[in-house]
Amino acid sequence: MPRHITFAFPGQGSQHLGMLDKFMPEEFDIVKEEIDKALGFKIFDIVNGTLDRYIYSDVNADDLINKTHITQPAILLASYLDYRFITQKLNIKPDLVCGHSLGEYSSLVAAESINIYDALSLVSKRGELMDKSPKGSMYAILNTDIDLITECCERASFEVGKISSIANINSQNQIVISGDLESVELTINYLKEKGPKKCIKLNVSVASHCNLMTEAAERFREVLNKTNFLDPKINFINNYDSKISKNIIEIKDNLFNQLTSPVQWINIMKFVKEQNGIFIECGPKKVLSGLAKANDIDNIYSTSSENFIDEIKKVL
Repeated sequence: MPRHITFAFPGQGSQHLGMLDKFMPEEFDIVKEEIDKALGFKIFDIVNGTLDRYIYSDVNADDLINKTHITQPAILLASYLDYRFITQKLNIKPDLVCGHSLGEYSSLVAAESINIYDALSLVSKRGELMDKSPKGSMYAILNTDIDLITECCERASFEVGKISSIANINSQNQIVISGDLESVELTINYLKEKGPKKCIKLNVSVASHCNLMTEAAERFREVLNKTNFLDPKINFINNYDSKISKNIIEIKDNLFNQLTSPVQWINIMKFVKEQNGIFIECGPKKVLSGLAKANDIDNIYSTSSENFIDEIKKVL
């Protein structure tokens, strides 16, 4: 009997220069010029570091790829091309797809719920709207009870009247908080008052998955409503309520809610673990492989591994 296969797609933070170097888009029935047209910029040139010196003379390559409206389509495109290469090379099809935050859009492309051109345009606009939101910060908090984190967020929010809340529930040992700069820093202080806590400030300028994104979410809903989606052809589990979404209305509602609500990754990983199959992280870096391991998942493979093809063939 064939093994159950989950493909998981990474979110923002996995980007790096050169991550599209290995791909020739024409090999995957996509047109580079059409991608550039959908985005309004030359994404392959940006990601591969071959910048137009006249247009981007005042911005270095590292800064440019980290701009949210560029980062998001860049990761989606790298993940999608990885997916096309792997599924064609190995002649496999996933039983389940999921993605962390931005990665949810990559999983919807894999599920044939949205085409790659529309998806790239959609996440670029999502990034633009997020960039225009009030500035905030995010911290990953390790080995700390979620109830204590919630208590400290609520205490800080009440004291300064600004937002601090849980953004990502990644595993029992990793929770990410998000919100206003002042309120988040106060939350961290309250946590450290309870004893030594490892709190890692994330290198972001936007505070994702909290109510600072409310205005962005409302404007994004208008973009979502104009975007053509189809019912997924592969089981797709969403971030908002960690359930399988089977129709267009559910998908759009969940993508809207996702901007202001926590990513329920721990619940998604519980569902994946119950399938007792193969977990493939598809896209740049190995962030989700680490989170899968933290959630006690076995048979974890990453397309970023040098020996991925040889490793995965042994278990298929």
